[in-house]
Amino acid sequence: MTSTPPPPSAAAPELARLEAALSALVRWSESRHVRAEVARQAGCDMPASALRLLEHFAAAGPQRVSDIAECLRVDVSTVSLQLRRLRADALVVRRTDPADGRSAVIAITEEGRRALERIRSARRGLLAEAFGATPPEQLGRAADVLGLLQEHMLRDPAREAR
Repeated sequence: MTSTPPPPSAAAPELARLEAALSALVRWSESRHVRAEVARQAGCDMPASALRLLEHFAAAGPQRVSDIAECLRVDVSTVSLQLRRLRADALVVRRTDPADGRSAVIAITEEGRRALERIRSARRGLLAEAFGATPPEQLGRAADVLGLLQEHMLRDPAREAR
């Protein structure tokens, strides 16, 4: 997939710094050490792909498998495979779609929310170690900026195209 890069902007240096910082954050959060420590503290070890799905349901709410795949830009078969373990562990459940009784949606369960909260609590503890000397207002600004990325990820591309 090739596309023409956007024209340079005044924010290009800051975007380069942001990209590098996001890349470092992803490497940190997916490092073997951090994943093992989070799993130990949370008492919950799951593949990164399953955790991403669980976090997606917590943020986006119940969705059809095809909508999840579109939002995450992966194949439906990939999402279906990843959902098997989450369903087997009772972290998500399949329900009839209230908007269309002929189809189903996947939703996070209370057990899934509890597991996710244990994982997030463990990650917050590790972040507190890493950012212990950082002023709270600076952490708040960083959270606001990263929140914009989450909002972008949760947008419905089909709805925006209309």
